[in-house]
Amino acid sequence: MRRVLILINNTGIGGAERRFGRLFARMADADADTVLVINAGLWKRLMDGGMVSGCERRVWRFAEPCGWLAAGVGMRGALAFWLRKMDYLLFGIVLLARYGLAPRRAFHLVLGGVYVALPLMLLRPDHPMVLSVMSTELTLLVGMPASLALYHFALERCALIDALSEGICADIVRRGIDGEKIVVSSGSAVEVDRFQPAPEKHSVVVFAGRLVEEKNPLLFVEAIPAVARAMPNARFHLLGEGPLGPAVEEAVERAGLRTVVTTGFLLDLAPILAQTRVFVSLQRQDNYPSQSLLEAMACGAAVVATDVGLTWKLVDETTGIRVKPNPDDIAGAVIELLQDTERCGRLGVAARRRVAEEHADERYRTHLEGLYAKVRA
Repeated sequence: MRRVLILINNTGIGGAERRFGRLFARMADADADTVLVINAGLWKRLMDGGMVSGCERRVWRFAEPCGWLAAGVGMRGALAFWLRKMDYLLFGIVLLARYGLAPRRAFHLVLGGVYVALPLMLLRPDHPMVLSVMSTELTLLVGMPASLALYHFALERCALIDALSEGICADIVRRGIDGEKIVVSSGSAVEVDRFQPAPEKHSVVVFAGRLVEEKNPLLFVEAIPAVARAMPNARFHLLGEGPLGPAVEEAVERAGLRTVVTTGFLLDLAPILAQTRVFVSLQRQDNYPSQSLLEAMACGAAVVATDVGLTWKLVDETTGIRVKPNPDDIAGAVIELLQDTERCGRLGVAARRRVAEEHADERYRTHLEGLYAKVRA
């Protein structure tokens, strides 16, 4: 049975986009019976970040006329957001026109691909669909109540649900979804050949992720002054984009940290992570399996992470330090690692080994192939 992989998001790029964009592009490039459907803007960002070459075959890129219009007139805020979302409606119509009368296909939906496939899901229920969920709290992934209702509708009607962790599975089951059709992945997908440690590490401390409340970027800013006082040679990177961006910039300026903190958004984190000695992950619900965290571990960084959810599956005494979500504990752990470079290096080596053994992209692809075999049956 032919496969259609649908990855849509026209509001930004994060760990899930990097993970599935790279993986889906490879799968479509290698398999004549597989096509990747993606919005043109996201595809360009994946190319700019070096995650895809742009020469992959069987990639169907949806144009984004509403998004281009919003960008062309300099539109911002809620009006621009809703105008960009009108492209989802267009994508859904185009997808329905293409596959509404087509022979049976297996579909894999990620992020906005869920909404784009809804019309097809309603009119062609014989197309089996796999839906990947990456957040331990659907409301954080989806946002608006109306969108959550549509997402729940899709969960009920898909053939299989690919849950990235046990916590995600539990959240879905709590929402009344049949647990029999949920398959929990044994890991995530990281290109360990691309994310590698540099020959020499520096006193670099990195936080990378979406600048949203769940990721706690402002808590990282609060912890930096104590580390900077104890380790004057340390340099910090707070990398990401999102609604808290202006608040982060203001907090850095207010604390007088501009000379030691680099802020902004990078599409390709590999060069920075390769030199990083300590990576900080401060999510409120769960740090497992954060894509940026896994990429940093693959680059041999020791980890300081909030002790929440299933974080312990990645961060234990052999790979880093788990802490309470307060500036003093975070700063203390970072200082401890920076001062003991031998221990920090040992933790980084173990961190990379764990990612290579449990979260290599080929292992996750094998997991997906098993799901596709089930829906074909």
